[in-house]
Amino acid sequence: MRKHHQGFEGRIVQVIDGPFTGFRGEVKEVNEQTVKVDVQTYGRATPVDLALRQIELVPEISN
Repeated sequence: MRKHHQGFEGRIVQVIDGPFTGFRGEVKEVNEQTVKVDVQTYGRATPVDLALRQIELVPEISN
């Protein structure tokens, strides 16, 4: 499973569970069960640790 998530770094994801649901951010680091995401809140990036189940990739063609 880890190999599947290695390509997440630098990608934009949407938070689908938890207090940041609906926010988007850039993946900065991937561990075996968590990801560190810079979530855009109030015009600035806020680093957040999330479980892999809490995010989904945003298609690259999406703005």
